[in-house]
Amino acid sequence: MYVLFPPSSKAPNFPDIQQYLMSNPIVAGANFSVNWSEVDQGPGANPQYVWDSVDSRLQPWIAAGKKVNLIVWPVSYGATNSATPAYVMNDLGSANTATCSGESIPNYYASAFLTPYQAFISQVVQHYANNSSVGYIRFGLGQGGEIYPVFGMQKDAACFNTFTTWGWTDTSWGNYLDTQLDYEKGLNSPHQLMIGVTFIDGQAVSNAVAAHAVANGIGIGNQGLQLSDISNYAAGQPCQANWCVLFTQYTGKVPLQLQTFGQSDPTNAPPTGSLVNLLPFAAGLRTTIFEIYWEDWLIAYAPDYPGYSQYHAAYATVLQNTAQGN
Repeated sequence: MYVLFPPSSKAPNFPDIQQYLMSNPIVAGANFSVNWSEVDQGPGANPQYVWDSVDSRLQPWIAAGKKVNLIVWPVSYGATNSATPAYVMNDLGSANTATCSGESIPNYYASAFLTPYQAFISQVVQHYANNSSVGYIRFGLGQGGEIYPVFGMQKDAACFNTFTTWGWTDTSWGNYLDTQLDYEKGLNSPHQLMIGVTFIDGQAVSNAVAAHAVANGIGIGNQGLQLSDISNYAAGQPCQANWCVLFTQYTGKVPLQLQTFGQSDPTNAPPTGSLVNLLPFAAGLRTTIFEIYWEDWLIAYAPDYPGYSQYHAAYATVLQNTAQGN
């Protein structure tokens, strides 16, 4: 049971995080996003890789005796791609850059992206190899910490056409993902590696990449746990990225991780819904790792946090029961 993207020590809610979560026995630790550009200063810099900002975010949790997990973003979400280093985008040039909903997205197939990103993946593994506080590392292979190249790609004709000129097909994308997973396996990381699986034109790619990851000893997960998973499963329909079926298939073989689609809604409003419903459902399908937004944790445990008075009892109970396997 992990706290997802907790605020830094300078943020207003950090005192509550420190008081109610860092000392909480059911909180195993916290998950942090790492933008590639945050660390990689470019081949002309000395040193090229600067870890201070990342390590400073991890340190309070490590000092509290908690595990820390890393979610590496090669491409960010939003109007500006702040995760891909500027030197990489410059090296790619306009021919290998797509504009998708206003955001500049790299050609993942191009060596100008693939070579420096693999080098960075290797550096992450090396930098944290001897840090016993690191639990697992999830490398994004597309946007954010997931495997889709850019959300909404097929709804943006210009974006999709650019990807098509680069050779985009379900098969070529699956081959790219397999190449990256094989590269990760070859690094022999002392820490568990993970992949976030998402739907790509149906179930075929997500099923195939999950199988390849498991064969390589890489854990699988999904970042879209929401109310519709419960109703879809009951109706015999697939959950997000088919995780319900995949978790049943790979139980006991690798870690199985879930993150909610977004911060939950204690009133059980869609799309995410309430943890009271989501966590028992997911636990019943053998989920082994839960990444829960820090706001939801504070609803359960911080008396001065909005929603605590109405919902803390139900949230604290379901979090406790899930952590104990009940």
